[in-house]
This record gives sequence, structure tokens and C-alpha cells, in this order.
Amino acid sequence: MTTYTGTQKVESGLYFNVKHLTITTMDNEGTLPGTSDDRYRRVPMLLMLAAAPLLGLAYVIFLPLIGFGMVAYLLGHKAVQLATGTATEAVRVLQPGWAPAFAFLSRNKPAKADQAAKDAEPDAWKEQVEKQLDETDHESK
Repeated sequence: MTTYTGTQKVESGLYFNVKHLTITTMDNEGTLPGTSDDRYRRVPMLLMLAAAPLLGLAYVIFLPLIGFGMVAYLLGHKAVQLATGTATEAVRVLQPGWAPAFAFLSRNKPAKADQAAKDAEPDAWKEQVEKQLDETDHESK
């Protein structure tokens, strides 16, 4: 078999790219796709005619096996996810829920800060409602 490189001018036929494992069909005389690093080999037409039924047979035999393999992989992956999730939750349940370093030393500080923030800014809606209620109280008397 003659070896050709990419961008080389060739006649019509089938050419096998060794680097990418692809077959390129040249209908007319022209240049091969790719760079000068790509290596092509011309495939005789009689060899392709003989190999086509064998490739079809391999496809028919291995396609179901690939399907079963994919299903087994997905089920195994889900089983591992379930096992790790269960183990993580079991460890979380077994851990103590107390934190002795905190010791409630900062227990009241956030509440004071929140109360100071509430006292600092006036509530316009509250003032408006109080004003309306006062007006209705004066009208009813």
C-alpha cells in the first residue's frame, strides 16, 4: 500500500487516515484533507468490498454488548452514589450535635445589633398607619 500525506494531490479512491482512523473518499482527483503530518494509505476497492460484510457482522454482534455494558455502568454508578450518600448521612447522624467552643458566648450579640438597627431607621409605613388610625379614632369620638 502506498503512503500519502495530507495536502498531497491524489487520484480518486478510498484513503485511510492512520492517525485519526477515518476513511476519506475522493470522488475526483484532488488534494487530501489535513496537514502534512497526516498519513493516508490507499485502500483497494476489492478489499473494502470484502471487509464490508465483516464490519457489518461485528456491528451486529457488538452493539447489544455495548448496550448491556452501558446499562451495567449506569446501574453501578447509581449504586455507588446511593452507597456514598447513605454513608455520608449515617456519619452525619453519628456526629455529636454540640459545639463546646461556642459555649453561648455570642448568644445575645446578634439580637442587640438587630434591635439597634431597627431603632435607628424609622418605619414610614408604621408611621402612616398610626397616623390613619389616630385620625379614625378622632373621627369616631
